Amino acid sequence: MIAMKYPASDILEYIIMLVSEMAKRFSITPRQAYRYIRKYDGIKLIEENYGIIHTLTFDDAVDGVARYCARKGGELS
Repeated sequence: MIAMKYPASDILEYIIMLVSEMAKRFSITPRQAYRYIRKYDGIKLIEENYGIIHTLTFDDAVDGVARYCARKGGELS
């Protein structure tokens, strides 16, 4: 994890919730959602932009992470 001004536990908790919401949205398991987000650098995106992303609704955050991953080659839709 990169150096951050937010507690790592807050970021980790947020990532867990976002993975869960992404799994629900795309009808996949949380494990599949995590692997997808990680494969396409979504975890890095969340870590680097936590200060902004955690202020969004989960729907908006899932939309943003899904679009980001799609630009990186992901194929969930």
